[in-house]
Parts: sequence; C-alpha cells; structure tokens
Amino acid sequence: MSEARVLYCQSCGAMLNVEVNRAYIFCQYCGAKNVIASEQMKTNINIGGIQITAKTEIENIIASAEYAVSIGQYSKANEMLVAAIMSGYDDYRIYITKAKIDLQLDHNRSLFESLRKLQQLEQRQNGNQAVTAAIREFMHYRGKNGVTALHISTFHEQMNMVVYCVEHGSDVNCIAGVNRVTPISIMFVPISSKLTGLDGTPFVHHKAAVKEIRRYLMSCGAKDSFRFGY
Repeated sequence: MSEARVLYCQSCGAMLNVEVNRAYIFCQYCGAKNVIASEQMKTNINIGGIQITAKTEIENIIASAEYAVSIGQYSKANEMLVAAIMSGYDDYRIYITKAKIDLQLDHNRSLFESLRKLQQLEQRQNGNQAVTAAIREFMHYRGKNGVTALHISTFHEQMNMVVYCVEHGSDVNCIAGVNRVTPISIMFVPISSKLTGLDGTPFVHHKAAVKEIRRYLMSCGAKDSFRFGY
C-alpha cells in the first residue's frame, strides 16, 4: 500500500490526503485540481495570487500559514498550525507564527505557551543560530494595537517571560496603543483621560511581582511612558 501524505489544496487550503504515487488529486471541497510532483513530494500552493513552492508538507504548511498571517487570515493560519502540531511536527517556525497570531487575537495564554515552547526548542537545539535569530526577530513583531510580546508579558506580570523577551532583543521602550505605553507602563494606564500619573489604576494584581518587573526593566533602561512624556 502506498504511503499517504498530508498536503493542502492550492485553491482553498483544505487538507488533502495524498498517496505518494499520485500525479494529481481533485479537492473534495472546492473541486480544484492539485498537481503533485512525486520527487520529494513537491507541491505548488497558490494563495491570493501568490505562488509558493514547497518540498515537504511542513514547508507547505508553514509557508501557507505565514502568508495567511500577512493578509490577516489569522483563524485560517491557526488551523494549519494546530493541524501540524497534532500531526507531530515540532518546528520552531510553527510556534513563532502561532505567537504572531496570539498577539493579533489577544490569545495571551496561548502566547505564553508558544513562548515556553520556543524556549524549550532553543535549549534543545543549543547552538542553532537560526532558531535564536528567528526568536529575536519575532520580539519586534507588533500585534493588536502595536503591542509586543514584552508588553503582554509585563501586563500579565510574567517575570520569566519578561526576562526571556528582553534577553532576546525586545525594545524595553517600544510604545503601543492609544495611550502610547511602554512595556513598563502598560500596567499603569490612567483611568481618566488626563495622564496624571501612575496611581489609581486597576491593572496591578500582585504588587511584589510588579515591583520586581519594574526594577528589572529599569535596570535595562526602560522608561515610564507617562512620566517621560512619550
């Protein structure tokens, strides 16, 4: 019996189960004909008029998901990545793309899971500069309202994630949102429209954790956006 591989329709993105000796397959959802090259299971994907060539299923999935993110199709991209994870793929690019989606959709718990997975993969592949470089690049990625992973980590008082973000190149004075907050000030957005200071806000839950995070960020050159008039 021929081995089956998972590919995705070049027209609608639906999952296709394909035998390796097949030359083509018709999508059961949209009817599009998908041509399959037997050599190394190469396949062509066409999304939004942009053609991507990939040698393997995982390259196919990652390229498709990254493009879906770039055009704002976050749910579609997330479906592809979850399918890849459930299929047993453990590629760092999956979790970087997933973290981008988490930032865009305010999926903060999922974001921290993605970051912890990237930590594990980086430690496991110690010395792999490609992994570290990709994580450092992600740290400058802007999600909904311009927030970075460092903003979210600070807001949720996740000290270990704050350190991880900073150690991987996050800008400690990056501004985001309508209040133009830096990561150190995101917990202290004033309730009133007047930027009168850092008191009277409901966002601090654990004062000791906040103090620790503030001390750390200040030691890294962070400034309060309100106090310094950003």
